[in-house]
Amino acid sequence: MELTDLLEGGCYTVLGPVATVAAALAMLGRTPPHACLLDVNLRGELSTPVAHALKEQNVPFLLSSAYDHATLNQNPAFDGVANIGKPAPRERLLSTLASLLAT
Repeated sequence: MELTDLLEGGCYTVLGPVATVAAALAMLGRTPPHACLLDVNLRGELSTPVAHALKEQNVPFLLSSAYDHATLNQNPAFDGVANIGKPAPRERLLSTLASLLAT
């Protein structure tokens, strides 16, 4: 809920939160977002299928995860994707998201 408030306060429309991989994939099938903020772990399941789907749909995304850079880069789905950390610092989240949408 904190992230939702933070994003809405930055004038973004939030489609989630979505708590599971299955729910995220279903949402992507219905309403692809302009961008996505993704956690690596969704209720104990790696979000790699979501990352792959986002890449296939050319939806830019960033991670908000406590996993370190070396661990994330071991998984090709997350390779090269910015990780703003967790908890997400407000200014870093908003500036990284703005940069992501500007490209």
